[in-house]
Amino acid sequence: MTPLEIEALLGQVTPLSTPDVLRSLLLALGLGICVAGLHRFSKLESPASAGLLSTLALLPPISSLVMMVIGNSLARAFSLVGALAIIRFRTRLRSPWDITFIFLALGVGVGCGVGAHEVAILGTVVVGLAVLFLGAMPGTRPASGLYSLRCEMSAHQCGPADLEPILDAHVVEKSLTEARTGRFGEALTMTWNVSLKPGSEIEHLLSALGQVEGVERATLIANADALGEEA
Repeated sequence: MTPLEIEALLGQVTPLSTPDVLRSLLLALGLGICVAGLHRFSKLESPASAGLLSTLALLPPISSLVMMVIGNSLARAFSLVGALAIIRFRTRLRSPWDITFIFLALGVGVGCGVGAHEVAILGTVVVGLAVLFLGAMPGTRPASGLYSLRCEMSAHQCGPADLEPILDAHVVEKSLTEARTGRFGEALTMTWNVSLKPGSEIEHLLSALGQVEGVERATLIANADALGEEA
């Protein structure tokens, strides 16, 4: 390696003054709170996810801190990658809308960390305007009444026809997304994407499904998140 390459690899981090660090972290925190508020505004009709909102608010200052620690040192960047490699992330975000805001929070934090404050601010404003514009267009706002319904039943005791009256009473529309068998054909698992009727209670739907002879478990997952209710 040439001396120039070695210097680039082991480059010293440019020292930052305390006011600069505080300015970047506070700006990242403020923009993170804006991102969290923007996400909450875009899904007003859905139950609030405290964990996701907190993550969106704290992710920008954390990523900003990481960028300031790394600076222009390639060695520190590789060290960070190695340290993060031992962490296993088990939380899955199934909603593309939520993943979009995660990337926005990361982008804002990185921008603040490298000193591109105007880029971070303008990016938040532009994305916020885009969210407002999409929210005003029919069919583009994330639906709040969509659920994933999974029923596990004994194939010899009941079938989809036995569930149809209950689904028709509680669901506006449904589409079958998965059907599979288990235990050598003795068990049947079916999954639908459903939209509940106005005023229909989740507890009543799950209770009615649970009372059908042969239904072993009914699971309703709201808005494709990892949380659900079972009967």
